[in-house]
Amino acid sequence: MRVQIEKISKAFQKKRVVEDLTFSLHPGRIVGLLGPNGAGKTTTLRIILDILKPDKGLIRFDDRKMDRKIGDRIGYLPEERGLYQKYSILDVLIYFARLKNLSRKKSHVEAVRLLDAFDMIDHLEEPIGHLSKGTQQKLQFLVSLIHNPDILIMDEPMWGLDPMNQDLIKNKLFRLRDEGKTILISTHQLAEAESMCDQFVMIHQGKMVLQGSLEKIRKNFYQNMIILEMHQNPDILKKLPHVKKIDISDSLVHLYLDGNAPVKDVMQQIINLADVQRLEIHRPSLHDIFIQTIKSNTP
Repeated sequence: MRVQIEKISKAFQKKRVVEDLTFSLHPGRIVGLLGPNGAGKTTTLRIILDILKPDKGLIRFDDRKMDRKIGDRIGYLPEERGLYQKYSILDVLIYFARLKNLSRKKSHVEAVRLLDAFDMIDHLEEPIGHLSKGTQQKLQFLVSLIHNPDILIMDEPMWGLDPMNQDLIKNKLFRLRDEGKTILISTHQLAEAESMCDQFVMIHQGKMVLQGSLEKIRKNFYQNMIILEMHQNPDILKKLPHVKKIDISDSLVHLYLDGNAPVKDVMQQIINLADVQRLEIHRPSLHDIFIQTIKSNTP
């Protein structure tokens, strides 16, 4: 199911939290919603879910407005974790499945299937309050899947999970994407987002500041930086044209060039000048892009 977010805005007590935000979610893609604390990410998720009403703008699901039937096709993992501590794992999953209009029999079947798939079948009668925080987080993830939704909206899905369970969740999200599910993830874990997401939407102070695939974003935020390893004193590189700055980190030389530098020509000049063991053009990570984007959009 395609989700269209069209020029949404939201203010609380005259403070604009989301402003004129437009982007789309598509089946078979994982979209990462990024931004610093207070950027408006959680508010955006709640507007999409119809928990909050926008002051302006529309949310459309395959060109339809939100209704009960569409709501039953959405799975939501909220930022605030909260499960009924006195009830068993099985009872909680069945309860949330019933809220999404599954029959009691279907709810039980789906709950057992998910618990088995996530190595929790031996604990199905265990009270929630006896579980570790990581296991409760994994259960909260299963709650969002219990009704086999077409759309998944997740606020920090990896929070509190150890590396093994992170991989378990990540692989499940990849399978859901390949099945054609529409997935939106809000996260601060940029390394995880870079490994998981097909596209990114970055917001800052409620406004869109970046959108697209990582490769597209990298092209727009390409830094003229060369990384090399050499045995000689790197000061000999200072005389090369277009060199702005030289940094040394972990035996690697980071060579910053001006914006108009012909990078390949400079690399050839380095080869002619120095005994180089390693030479490559720097590809900025999502972390690099995030920091640069937020700094450049902060007054």
